[in-house]
Amino acid sequence: NGFPVSSNLAMWLTAKESDILAESSLKRLFVDPSTQRVYEEGDIIKREHLGFTLQLIANASDPAQLFYEGGLAQTIAAEIAEHGGHITLEDLRSYTTSVDETPIVNDNLPGDLSLCGPPPPSSFAIAQSIIAILAEFYGGNVDIDLDDPLIYHRLIEAQKFAYAQRGSFGDIAFVPDALKIAQNMTTRSYARWIKSLIKDEAQPPSYYTTNHTYQVEDHGTSHVSVIDEQGNAAACTSTINQILGSMRVSPTLGIIWNDEMDDFSTPGLLNSFGYPPSPANYIAPGKRPMSSMSPVVIYNKNTGKVKMVVGASGGSTIVSSVAQTVIRSLLFNQTVKEAVDEPRLHNQFIPHTTTYETAIPEEIIDELIAKYAQNMTAVHRMRSTVQALEVRGDGFIHGNSDFRRQIATYPCGF
Repeated sequence: NGFPVSSNLAMWLTAKESDILAESSLKRLFVDPSTQRVYEEGDIIKREHLGFTLQLIANASDPAQLFYEGGLAQTIAAEIAEHGGHITLEDLRSYTTSVDETPIVNDNLPGDLSLCGPPPPSSFAIAQSIIAILAEFYGGNVDIDLDDPLIYHRLIEAQKFAYAQRGSFGDIAFVPDALKIAQNMTTRSYARWIKSLIKDEAQPPSYYTTNHTYQVEDHGTSHVSVIDEQGNAAACTSTINQILGSMRVSPTLGIIWNDEMDDFSTPGLLNSFGYPPSPANYIAPGKRPMSSMSPVVIYNKNTGKVKMVVGASGGSTIVSSVAQTVIRSLLFNQTVKEAVDEPRLHNQFIPHTTTYETAIPEEIIDELIAKYAQNMTAVHRMRSTVQALEVRGDGFIHGNSDFRRQIATYPCGF
């Protein structure tokens, strides 16, 4: 029967209309034949080929074999080769999932809470660092004035220090030092050290790091947070990298091909800000590219009971959005509804400016500029969207799906 075009999808289709009209496979999927324009909000889109593919996988006795070695694999390899790509049947057949049973853990949060998440090439270590630094400032104080510009200043500075480490990260199977750096960033001594470096005025970029390398941006991401009736939890983020991935759709399978290779850094290629690429994220056979994904599970380190599950989509703003949601909930005692909905700000170190949602009071922004020497740039709404679950003291699970997504999503019960 198809599905209605959401406000968010309509926005991106309009933004990408010229590219969609120029590519026949996208045009067949996203252009209304009656108007020769991209579909608008409320129009019905049917993805029949993708539905058929998903049904094949669901009904297969061995879905993994079908996708990675069987008929689907042969179709995928043939179509990619036909369009000049380099993924072969052998690439699919030899692919293995990386399963790490030793996640990165920070067990120094107030209230006997621990944060855990995947190691690099995820950006969890960066997100938890922002949280840990703010916990050093506000971990023991329940009476906090959330309109105090100093809180925002310290949050911005914590983001700068955390994001500045991103250029050192890469796939830990190829960059062993990345794991050591990530683990060091989870220690109490590291958070206290960064706290001691945060001054009551913004500093020049060289103060935060000498590693001025750039990581490729990503946008085509989604996230789901889950807690089941036994208390088990999962935070799952997936991506095809850029919006609409490689801008190609399989004519037979209905799959939008990703452009994950573009998530790697390319030697000799400067980014749009003029900064060099990160050697830790150079392409290599079998290597996974650096990602902004920051799925987080928070639990009581004594009982093992889950307290919160958080993740987000939205490129580099994933990290700061996840961090601010956790900070507001655990340190500032806000509900999960408040923590997700409150306006955010974002500083990823490069470029050396802070974007903020216009819902933040002007008085706070003015003081951040005048008193704390912050460089501030307004945006109507951050592109990041958070999906969060929180287990309250009474055992009830409260959830919030970010309104910024502009689609009709809401938490599901069980």
